[in-house]
Amino acid sequence: MKPIALALAAALVLTACASGPVEPRKRGMDAYADDPRLGEETQRICFSSNIDGFSLNERETVVLHEGRDRYMVEVTAGCPDLEFAEAIAVDSATGCLTPGDAIIVTRTLGEPFGNNRCLIREMREWDEKAKKPEAAPAELPAEENPV
Repeated sequence: MKPIALALAAALVLTACASGPVEPRKRGMDAYADDPRLGEETQRICFSSNIDGFSLNERETVVLHEGRDRYMVEVTAGCPDLEFAEAIAVDSATGCLTPGDAIIVTRTLGEPFGNNRCLIREMREWDEKAKKPEAAPAELPAEENPV
């Protein structure tokens, strides 16, 4: 009797865990589709030789910095080391970064380590100060004044 009860309990637990279909995780720029910081697409970033930092690096995206300018860059087919990058350089035939150019990612810790070349798929302006508009407060019903 105990084995049947245990099997039934295990089946109920597994059924509860599989309550419905799971939406696939959004990746790349799609993960930021509703983010007000993500701006217009651009075909050229002309500070490629003066990049002074990066942030929000994930497997497929990174925000490149130069002074006050920020751009989110998405790479093709993911770039496993981008998420753990310790340094980033760019490989561009001109002074401007364009889709098809590459980001060179350096990672010195963990496996694998070394340089990884990641091709750029898309670039967009990034405004780190942009915020979602606050929802307007719901209107309160007018109080009834007995006359």
